[in-house]
Amino acid sequence: IRSDIIALNGIIDDLFELAQLDAGGLSLEMAHHALADLVSDTLESFQALAGDQQVSLRGEVAEDLGLVWMCAPKIGRVLANLVSNALRYTPAGGMVQVTAVRQAGGVEVTVQDSGPGFEESDLRRVFEQFYRGEQARSRAAGSGAGLGLAIARGIVTAHNGRIWAENAAEGGAIVGFFLPG
Repeated sequence: IRSDIIALNGIIDDLFELAQLDAGGLSLEMAHHALADLVSDTLESFQALAGDQQVSLRGEVAEDLGLVWMCAPKIGRVLANLVSNALRYTPAGGMVQVTAVRQAGGVEVTVQDSGPGFEESDLRRVFEQFYRGEQARSRAAGSGAGLGLAIARGIVTAHNGRIWAENAAEGGAIVGFFLPG
């Protein structure tokens, strides 16, 4: 019962955040922050789970990344959602890689896993609220409610950024986002 209550509380929090995003009422306290620190903190927070699942969790941050204009707690939430999803679908012995690089006009962050990737028919819908692809519908594959990527999209969009999902040529999924600045 306790774990069900915790899971329901998480869903309620997610629904509240989605409602704020949809209403344009999300409060973003923007400032220059070190994205490298957010990546490091996210990797550290998921290291135990990755170890339990026998998944290698790695990060690579470009030295020239510098400070990024963002709401650090919200971008931290995006990173956590993306890494959590990647771990959920990566089998034992697999790998999740977080990469952050500076590009013309901003920064790009990608989370790549060695899982099965997305079904082609799911790619255009993965950021919809409550959408769970065919592989994700079984409880064995994960217990999410289909809110994490929708929340990530809303936060990135509120930063005037963009987010995408694709399959890696070598297999697995890549979900990335770009923040201007």
